[in-house]
Amino acid sequence: MIFLKDNKVQISKYKIIRKQKRFWVIKISFLAFLLSLLLSLFSEVILNKTNLLIAILLLFVFMILNILSDMLGLAITSCQTEILKTQKIDRKVYLRCMSLIRNSDKVSSILCDVVGDICGILCGVSGTMIAYVISKCIVLGGIGFFLGAIISALIAGFTVLFKAIAKNYAVKNSTRIVIKIAEILNILYKTKEKKDSEKR
Repeated sequence: MIFLKDNKVQISKYKIIRKQKRFWVIKISFLAFLLSLLLSLFSEVILNKTNLLIAILLLFVFMILNILSDMLGLAITSCQTEILKTQKIDRKVYLRCMSLIRNSDKVSSILCDVVGDICGILCGVSGTMIAYVISKCIVLGGIGFFLGAIISALIAGFTVLFKAIAKNYAVKNSTRIVIKIAEILNILYKTKEKKDSEKR
């Protein structure tokens, strides 16, 4: 009888976990769609009314966000709790680090799949707009198409290169990066709590 009860409890727990996972997949997909839509609209509005300098600046911003999000996501998934326990850090920071590591699948999904992929798409949009602006300013004839292809190839090449460097750094310094993220998050939470208490 005890075995059957334990078995039922395990089955019910398994069903709850499955439901939570399904809900998480739906939520992250909706978040990705919403962020992609908002950022795409933002980039379209800004880039359609902008000059070449701002288009290049936005390209660099999206590229840096793409590389950084991938690096942070990989650092969190690579961080080992055994190494973290040996570090002399504040207890609150340690607990925040452990929370990040326990939820590494969700955190890395947001950073790598949502933020990273969306910024990658926006890099392509920015590159296309840069090529369009240049072709408008300079009479290029039939090579305007090739200019767009060259700019897209350069963006892809540089992104892959810097991503490889960032990922290598993330794996080697995963503990240090996770601690730094936890410290920043704790400061943000403290600031939020302070503002909330002031409002009351």
